[in-house]
Amino acid sequence: MSLTLAECLARKDNDLAAVRILAATAVLHAHAWVVTTPGVKTEDFFHVFAFSLDFHGVHAFFILSGMLLTRSLMERPDALRFVVARLMRYLPGIFVSATVAALIVGPLATRLSLADYFAGGAPFAFIAGVTSLLDINAPLPGVFGTGGEPGTLYIPLWTIHYELVFAIALAAIWALGLMRLRWLVFAGLVATLAVALVWFWHGEAHLRLGTPHHLVRFCTAFGIGVALATFADRVPVSGRLMLAVLLITAPLAYSPLAALAGMALIAYGMLWIGFKGGPIAHALARLGVWSYGFYVSGFLIEQVLAHAFPGWSAWAVFGVAFALSIVAGGLSWRYVERPAIARTGYVTAALRRLPALRKVEPGDRPASVAPRD
Repeated sequence: MSLTLAECLARKDNDLAAVRILAATAVLHAHAWVVTTPGVKTEDFFHVFAFSLDFHGVHAFFILSGMLLTRSLMERPDALRFVVARLMRYLPGIFVSATVAALIVGPLATRLSLADYFAGGAPFAFIAGVTSLLDINAPLPGVFGTGGEPGTLYIPLWTIHYELVFAIALAAIWALGLMRLRWLVFAGLVATLAVALVWFWHGEAHLRLGTPHHLVRFCTAFGIGVALATFADRVPVSGRLMLAVLLITAPLAYSPLAALAGMALIAYGMLWIGFKGGPIAHALARLGVWSYGFYVSGFLIEQVLAHAFPGWSAWAVFGVAFALSIVAGGLSWRYVERPAIARTGYVTAALRRLPALRKVEPGDRPASVAPRD
């Protein structure tokens, strides 16, 4: 007898982190060509189910985030703490990585003198711009001015910008009580899928529109995740259903329905890997814990390798960058991310002491008592 998704999520022990490392690796793989091949575009990569593999990796991130963030709010309906947790999860790792880039990598790699490099405080403006996600494409003076993607050190962070916005929007919708109306969640999903169906009927024909195109695909992926969490008690998790989803979606891989078929396959494949994946998924999940630092610093590492060894192929850059990104991810988790997450309760309690927030959630514990995580 198969378990429902709600029952699987209630067990807490799962291998969903395996999905994160697989998705991050797909992005790192594509970016190895970006840093080594001038002029390469998304259209040049292998496409299936309407998108390149790195785009599918990003969709997996958004589906998983939509599901887990909604589940988090369901288990602990505290909108303020939820937003603080997202900020503590995302920003400290970016800040440390950007600081290393600006104060260690930059001075070693710049073609300028150190006096010119630090003139006007440019490295510190870089740290602020990248950490705040307001200017993720900020350059460092005289650093990486040539190559496949000159001047850019943190190209993957644009997706984290969307994730953070979606998380805050989700918290606001929850605070308004709208997420408790299951019929409204279902109606929202139907509307989102309808828009996606029309938008992606011809694949990525609208890719050059930029933000609107990405909003449609990210909203679709995130919305699927929200629906999975909302209707988790109705979603069975089984190998037979995984096979059925595969058999139904595979013939649609190059049809006008390819985009939605691909997201459906990713969504259910994510559940199968996370709860039925076995020893391989369990081993990948151990690496997946480090996937955020891997994702944040991976492109920077690839840029360093591409400029230090200009004769290397994309495959060589990818292979070495993968190993170094695992190390970076492990260090980030151990010394930056986990300690920051542990402070979520204390930061939330401190914010509740502010007069403007003191009466936002009257049912909460007194602000003088810091909740334990």
